[in-house]
Amino acid sequence: MVPPTEKGTAGKGQLPMEKMKIAATVVIVVIALAMAYYFLVFQSGPASPKLGNPINLPTFATLLSQAQDVYVVMDVSNATGQVKQNVIECGVDFAGSPGLGGKNMTFFSIDTGGRCIGANGNYSSSWCFAQMENGLSIIIQPGNSTSFYTDAMVVGMGDNYTAGGCSVTPVQQ
Repeated sequence: MVPPTEKGTAGKGQLPMEKMKIAATVVIVVIALAMAYYFLVFQSGPASPKLGNPINLPTFATLLSQAQDVYVVMDVSNATGQVKQNVIECGVDFAGSPGLGGKNMTFFSIDTGGRCIGANGNYSSSWCFAQMENGLSIIIQPGNSTSFYTDAMVVGMGDNYTAGGCSVTPVQQ
């Protein structure tokens, strides 16, 4: 027996009410799954890079010499003009540093929209920050000082920069 439909419209091209409810439920579930997938894939991860605890330069140098994976992040999200150019130039100079030779290097740039741009495409910055937790990071951003942490070195970059000024030399052990 077929359940009754509103105003006896069964068989005239309209679905019975129960089938419409099932179809609506399926559509809602598909939308919910798509949203969950989006947030898990594109929005998961920390909102800022993990720095760790403050340390001194010699301790950071030792950690860097022992690290296999190094992430160089050029954060131009708050930089303009010459400072933006200097942040990028500094990142390029770190790429050629003799002290980073033989390490697995990954380069990211954080743009003004909060996107993280890597060699293989664009990602959310939180995705990139999550990747950076797998190694030691060198983060270059606008500023005027350099700080050392157990998980990162933060290099402040201003208006003045001399080519080759961002470099790491090998640590003698």
